[in-house]
Amino acid sequence: MIKEPGGKPPFYLLTGLVLGLVLGFILAWLVWPPRVTDVAPSSLAEEYRDQYRLMVALSYASSGDTGRAQARLTLLGDNDPVRALNSQAQLALADPATQPEARALSGLAARLQEAIALQQSTAAALNTPDPSVQSAATPINAAVEGAAYFSEDPQLLCDAADTPPYVKVFIFDANNNPQAGVELILTSSEEGELTFSTGQRPEMSPGYGEAELRPGVVYSLSIQGEQAMGGLQAAACETEAGEPAWGSWLLLFHAEE
Repeated sequence: MIKEPGGKPPFYLLTGLVLGLVLGFILAWLVWPPRVTDVAPSSLAEEYRDQYRLMVALSYASSGDTGRAQARLTLLGDNDPVRALNSQAQLALADPATQPEARALSGLAARLQEAIALQQSTAAALNTPDPSVQSAATPINAAVEGAAYFSEDPQLLCDAADTPPYVKVFIFDANNNPQAGVELILTSSEEGELTFSTGQRPEMSPGYGEAELRPGVVYSLSIQGEQAMGGLQAAACETEAGEPAWGSWLLLFHAEE
C-alpha cells in the first residue's frame, strides 16, 4: 500500500523570505544608505530653513546684492519672507553669541521690505491708467513713401476697466477684402519682437489680428516686414461710466493698388 506524503508546511520558504528581508534592510540602510541630494530649499526641515535664511543674510551683508538675496529667499516659498527673517532675528537676539547673526537677518529684512514696497509702487504706477496722458500715447504713421499698406487714423477703444490694452489690426486688400495670413510684428526695446498675424480670430474677420500691449512700453508695428506705425503704446482712457481704463488701439490698413 502506497503512503501519501505528509502535508508539512514549507517552513524553509518562510525562513528564506525573512532572511532576504533582513539582508536587504542591512544593505539598504547600513551598508549603502540612501543619500538625498539636490533638495529644493522649500523642502527643507524648519531647522535647515533657518540655516538657509542665515546664509542668505550673511551673504547679503557681505555683497549688498538685494536682487540675489530676494531670489534666493523666494526658493524657500515663505508666504511672508520679511516676517520670517524678523522672527528668526528676534530669536537670535535672545542669545548674546548670535548678535551678529541677528543684525544680518534684521538688516536683510529691512532692505527686503523696502525693495518689495518699491516694486509694488512701480507696478501700480505702470498699471494704473491716467487719462491725463492719453494724448501723448497717440501712434504715428511711420510708413515710408511707396509702402505696401496705408492706414486710416487710429481709434482708441475704451471698453471696460478690467480689460488689458490691445492693438487690434484689420488688414484689407486693394479691393477692401479682408486679408488673412498677413504677418504683423510688434517691436520694442524692452520685449524684442512679438509676431502675430491676421486670421487668428476668424469669428472677428479673416483680416483681423491682435496682440496685448504692456503699459509703459513703446512699440513699432511692421506689416510683412515693412514698418507701418511707430510710437504705439498703451493709452489711458475713461469708460462711459467714468472709470479709468486702458484703451485698445484700432488700426485699419489697406493695401495700395
